[in-house]
Amino acid sequence: MGMAVGWTAFPADPSQQLRSPRAGTAVLSEGEELVYEVSWTVFTLGTVRLRSHPDLSAEAYIDSYEDLPFVDLHSIHTSQMDSQFYSRASSSLELKETGWWGLEYTYDFAHRRVLVEETRRQSPDAVVSQRTPVDTIALADTNFVDGLSIAFYPRRFVYTAGTVSVPTVLYGKLGVTTFHFPGEATTTSIDAVDDPVLVVEVEGSTSVVGIFGMTGAFTGWFSADEAAVPIKGTLRVLLGTVDIELVSWKRGAWRPPTEQ
Repeated sequence: MGMAVGWTAFPADPSQQLRSPRAGTAVLSEGEELVYEVSWTVFTLGTVRLRSHPDLSAEAYIDSYEDLPFVDLHSIHTSQMDSQFYSRASSSLELKETGWWGLEYTYDFAHRRVLVEETRRQSPDAVVSQRTPVDTIALADTNFVDGLSIAFYPRRFVYTAGTVSVPTVLYGKLGVTTFHFPGEATTTSIDAVDDPVLVVEVEGSTSVVGIFGMTGAFTGWFSADEAAVPIKGTLRVLLGTVDIELVSWKRGAWRPPTEQ
């Protein structure tokens, strides 16, 4: 049984707040489809397609490009969140040689625990052919994020100066992710937009291991508007450091905000 971990947030300080984006259903009221390209040094590794819905459910489809000599990855992650972007249901699937290997999480909040089961199936939509209990994760608090909701949770705080740490369940393990929010707008550039994009930079670190072997320090840039859309990021993984950049989006009439 895993060790129970609690949560610590920074105290509210109105003097340090810029604008506060509306959390939860308002942030995702339009639904979204965001596509990112992942690169390492001079190589483009693949894409991350992130879909979210007004009911606060989300899916991520991660696919490496074909014929790469060192990466062959195809995975699907799902999450159901509450209005504060804490996880309320989640699962993950990854393509292996013998089919799709998965982890399914049953949240037993009455007993402050998460039950983890390993699954096997022939395709993402197929019936589970094998199910094996693998762990029980004890929780000190039922407010935590999973491997997918970790991308949504910072959108609550990008306009607030401070630091927040939140328990994180990732690939069947419990750890802590810490975000530092300077609360200041700046600019960055991406190939999909001609002008500099207005963003808020967020620094952080995680103690658990995620996709591509992600762990440790990371930096993200979120759009400096009410949507707080992730624009780009830098992550530490097994290969070293990878960059993730927004290449296309569908979110009503939204476009990345610019100085022009």
